[in-house]
Amino acid sequence: RPKGARPLAVLSDSGCSRGGVGTRSVSLVTWQTASDKTDNTKDFVLQYSNNDFVYSTCSEHGQVLRSAFDSLLLEKWKVAKEADLFNYQVDDVETKILPGRFEFVAQMNANRKTMRRKPQNMLHILQPFDPEKFNFTKIKPEEILANLCYEHISPQRPESGEKVGRDTRNLEASLIINNAPICCSHSLVVPFLAHCQPQVLEHKGLLMALHTLLLSQTPDLRIAYNSLGGYASVNHLHFHLYYLPYKLLIETAECERLAGPCYVFKDYHAPGFVFQLENGDIDRLIRSVMIVIKLFLEEEMAHNMYITRGTSLEGSSHSGRYNTIRVVLWARKLCYGIKDISVFAAAACELAGHLPIYSSDHWCSLSEEDITPTTRIVCEESFATIVPKIVKLFGEINNTSAGVALNVVDSGS
Repeated sequence: RPKGARPLAVLSDSGCSRGGVGTRSVSLVTWQTASDKTDNTKDFVLQYSNNDFVYSTCSEHGQVLRSAFDSLLLEKWKVAKEADLFNYQVDDVETKILPGRFEFVAQMNANRKTMRRKPQNMLHILQPFDPEKFNFTKIKPEEILANLCYEHISPQRPESGEKVGRDTRNLEASLIINNAPICCSHSLVVPFLAHCQPQVLEHKGLLMALHTLLLSQTPDLRIAYNSLGGYASVNHLHFHLYYLPYKLLIETAECERLAGPCYVFKDYHAPGFVFQLENGDIDRLIRSVMIVIKLFLEEEMAHNMYITRGTSLEGSSHSGRYNTIRVVLWARKLCYGIKDISVFAAAACELAGHLPIYSSDHWCSLSEEDITPTTRIVCEESFATIVPKIVKLFGEINNTSAGVALNVVDSGS
């Protein structure tokens, strides 16, 4: 454990966190049906299974639709706010939809520029974890909203073909506040907090991020990830998590297949790669995304990721419903060193169409034309460079898979 870190919960043989003094375990069902939830404002372990996952939501935003997880996160975030744990308040963040093709959702938040922790100086996309620098083992205990633990795997649902993943033992993550929030509910998902992993995407971390989104019943919940060199400010594996009750174009933007399970936008201000959850097969989605992530890392290419509910990439969907999860990846220009943000930062949220704005001088006159040149130039060169490599990579994988299938048929004949 890094110097100065507080004692953290440890894993039991069953794969469930069993913490120290004051930590208690509770299932989502138990928490939802409890008449008195006051004890649950303490640091505690929340057990869940794939029975708690929600695979389809409405497509309307701002509705009062909450799963047990949504209620828990929002109530505990409110408790943290009342305890004055945030650097500033975001109750009255001014919001407007910018006129134009891309329907940007802009929010004025000058405090985040001046009242947040100083970002770390990142020097490499694979920079090792440094226990001497700020990391999430050094936060106050009361900043932890809950610890998530994947308790067990329920039988596969034959009607959906659901697959929760091959390696799901000992899955855990901490939900913690972001004390410099971009909006109400802004929190962090920190997989395996005590393992002190650097800010580099890996299979189990992405699995925990997807699990978190699947626990929600509303399309408002979003997850964002910034790599080192892509506006990450802390080198400790984490994802941003927040509710945004406004539609983003990225949820329904038309796509076309690039290669295998990888799609690209037909017309979008920031060219990127899009994947979707099909038939509940979480493991397949993660494997596909990680193929591209590993390529980014090999090429030392900074990247951003945004996860949201949305329509099928093939364009087929039930009216009024979001029946898939879209995972969007952007290869981008490297941004090393301590970042100087004047108006906005072209990171995951901004590329997805959600714009926290830091300059009150620019707020009133802000237009789509002020944004798109930056988001486009951040991505388009890296996109053009990496596209042929992704096509080749998925082509090789498809050829290998076809060869394996052919060998199986031949050996059985």
